[in-house]
Formats: sequence, C-alpha cells, structure tokens
Amino acid sequence: MSPSLLSRLGTSTSAITSRIAYNAFTLYLFSASDIKTTIIPVSFFALGAAPLSRTNRLSHAVQSIFWIYLHVLQFNLANQVRDPEEDLRNKPWRPLPSGRITLRNALIFRYLAPVLCVAISACYSTRVFYSSAFFALLIPMYHELHGDQHWLTKNLMNAVGYACFAIGSTLIASSDRSKLDFTGSFSIFVISSILATTIQAQDFQDVPGDKLVGRNTLPIAFPNISRHTPLISLLFWSAYLSFIWEIDTPARAGFTCLAVVVGLRYYLWRSTKADQLSYFLYNIWLAIAFALPGYWRMYKESAAR
Repeated sequence: MSPSLLSRLGTSTSAITSRIAYNAFTLYLFSASDIKTTIIPVSFFALGAAPLSRTNRLSHAVQSIFWIYLHVLQFNLANQVRDPEEDLRNKPWRPLPSGRITLRNALIFRYLAPVLCVAISACYSTRVFYSSAFFALLIPMYHELHGDQHWLTKNLMNAVGYACFAIGSTLIASSDRSKLDFTGSFSIFVISSILATTIQAQDFQDVPGDKLVGRNTLPIAFPNISRHTPLISLLFWSAYLSFIWEIDTPARAGFTCLAVVVGLRYYLWRSTKADQLSYFLYNIWLAIAFALPGYWRMYKESAAR
C-alpha cells in the first residue's frame, strides 16, 4: 500500500471519527441538563425498587440506565425542536440555539426516537413496551397539545411521565421483566405522587423564558404562594418516606434537614442564580428519596426473610 493511500485512509478515518464524536456530543447536549434531574434519580430508583437478578445484575442495571437515557433523549428532542427561540434565553448552549444541528435534522431525530424506543422496549416484555408506547403518546400531548402550558396539567403529566420512566426501567433492572412485585408497584405510586406535588421546583429558575412563550407555571400563576410549597411538600414527604421505608434516626434527621434547607432557600433567595442552586439541592433530595426503596430492600426486606 502506497504512502499516499495510507495518508488518505488516515485522513478519512480521522474525519469519520471526528464526525462521530461531534454528533455524539450533540446528542449528549440535548439531554445534558437532565442527567442530574432525571437520569440519575430514576436510575437510583429503578435499581433500588427492582428485585435485581442475581446472575445478570450488572447487565440489567446498564440496560436499565441506557433505556432511561434513550427516553429522556426522546422527550428532549421533542421539547427542543418545538420552540428553539425559548432556549436562546434559558439555555443557549443547547444544540439548536448554538448552531450545532439544523432544525431539519433535529426533527428527523425527533420522529425516529419514539420508533427506536418502542422497538427496543418490545424486546424486553409487553409491560416495558406499554410503558414506552404510553410515554411516546404522552409527549405530543405535553408539547404539541400544550399540556405544559398550565401548571396543573404540567405537574400531572410530569408525574405520569416519571411513572413511565420508573415502570420501564424497574422492569428492565428486575430479574423478572414481565411483572412488578408489590414493593416496586408501591414505590412507583409514591414517587409519582412526589413528582406531582414538587416538580414545580424546576420552574422557578425558568420564569423569564416561560413568560416569553406564554407558559403559566405555578411560580408565574402564584409568585408568592408558590414559594411556600417546596418547604411544605418536602417536609411532608420526608416524614412520610422516613416512616414507610423505616430509615434510622440519624438518616431521617439528615434527610429532613436537607428538605428544610431546600425549602427555605426557595422562600428566602429568589434570584435566578439562587433558584438554580436550590434546584440542584432539590435534585439531591429527590435522588435520596428515589433511592429509599433500595435501602428498604437491602436492609429491611432481607432482614425480615
């Protein structure tokens, strides 16, 4: 093989590798802001709520997390192609406002994503397929039919969406992917209720952009009253979760103190930058809440056998 041919092959390989890396990073940017808010908390939940396989534990865990990521990406593609102008104000680093991808190409990915997600889900079990298919139907209801425009429907649809995440990922992480046991089903009901009553925590930091597109979130509809809701709801859920999952006194105190810190921050510090930090701390609280079924399975359920 001649040196010139080797040089051309090397250049071609380098260009292909660079293109793949560029596109992979672009897809990552679509969901980067949801790694801490959705992917990590739901992964904690799925791996904790599921009766894990003894022989394929690591494999099932990796597949569960990948399934969550694909569905988060599906949601984000639909969200970001709908109104790229909103991200110019709130998140200008995302692929569309930053010019990393054209709207036409993003739309292609947006409509391929649900097909891919549902097809992959069908390979696991009927129930995983149903959770993915329902999630795919929920997305246009949330975006194109403007379910996110009012705080009540936004909160409820977010809770249902998280339930879809939780059902599919918990089944994939489980030893039996065709059904959920009582602990898994009850855990999903609880976390859906938590999200329905606390998800407005993510809206405080986005008030300028939401006003721009006419979205009526809870902080916009009730700017003063809504500032009380994180403290009240997080304290209630901290007490309830500590009771049902039987966590010990030091852990209960730490969990409750974190809820107080988050709730007071939302009430006392109201700048966009302060709300971003408060939301970060809220997600730490949420990740702990999502991990508690795993704590119960590991330390309480196993001890009762």
